[in-house]
Order: sequence, then structure tokens, then C-alpha cells
Amino acid sequence: MRYLYMFFLVVGLVSCKAKVDSKPTISKEVDKIACPENGTCSFEIIENKVLQIKTDELQGMYPEIINGNHVVLKFEYKKQGDASYQDNDYREEIFIELDKNKFLFETTDLKNEKLVFARWCYCKGQTGYYKIRHGKLSITKIDDKNFQLHLGFKVDEVPQIINEIKHTFSLQ
Repeated sequence: MRYLYMFFLVVGLVSCKAKVDSKPTISKEVDKIACPENGTCSFEIIENKVLQIKTDELQGMYPEIINGNHVVLKFEYKKQGDASYQDNDYREEIFIELDKNKFLFETTDLKNEKLVFARWCYCKGQTGYYKIRHGKLSITKIDDKNFQLHLGFKVDEVPQIINEIKHTFSLQ
């Protein structure tokens, strides 16, 4: 009886195996490289929308997200300022419009893409929306629903904290 008990114990221990998952983990959190330690980042996928670039009465540009057949990706970085000062928060946003039918590509010609950078702070004359013209954008396919976004960019008009985004995202 003792040998039978030991046999079942050994078989039970040997048959236990951890599940191995070979697919990449998809999360809404942005890679630590792309998000500085002193802030928080978020990534949003807005399907069946397009970016319409408009200008206001002072000739400032701004994007409007309207219904359409593309996908808009929105990346946001927020840095919490000192609570003892009013208007001390800092925020950057990046909007990217992608065509669902042409989802895999790489380009350095960002002038022809709908890419918008926004900077929000108490920075006297250095806030608002700006067209991203310099850099490199690539979308690669991981599997049927998962994609890797890589955007490295520079905006000439204002200083920026975020200049690179690497994020894996999923389309359902």
C-alpha cells in the first residue's frame, strides 16, 4: 500500500506542468520606454473614425474626430505637477489616423500622413496642436488581430517630452 501511495504522489508531481503561452501579451499600458517615469500614459483605439484637420479663426489647427472608415489611435502622456501651484499640469497627445485596408506599412514621409501632436501646459505661446512632419512611422503585424506600432518623431515648433511610441495593440 505504501508503494502505491508513493507511486500516485510521484505521478501527480511529475504530471504537473505550467501552461506555456507563446502569444504576446496585449495590454492597454504603454511600454515603459515610451512613457517617462514621472508621468502616466494611455493608449486608445477609436475605430470607424477619421481625423479631420480644421483651422480656427486665429489660423490655429485642430483635429476633429468624425465618423469614417479608418482607425484613429490616440496616445496621451500626463505629468502631474506640483499641487501647490495652479495650472502646473503638463499633457501631450498624439493622434494617428490609419487606413484599415492599408494597415501594414513603414514610412518616413509623414507630411502625407494624418499625424497630430498636441501640447497642453502653462507654457505661454507653446501650446496647441501641431502637424508631425519629421520622423518614421511603422505598423507591423504580429498575428491576425495584433499589431506593433512604432512612431519616432520630432516637432519643430515646440519642445516635447514624448518623441517615440512603441506599443502593441489589438483590433477585434
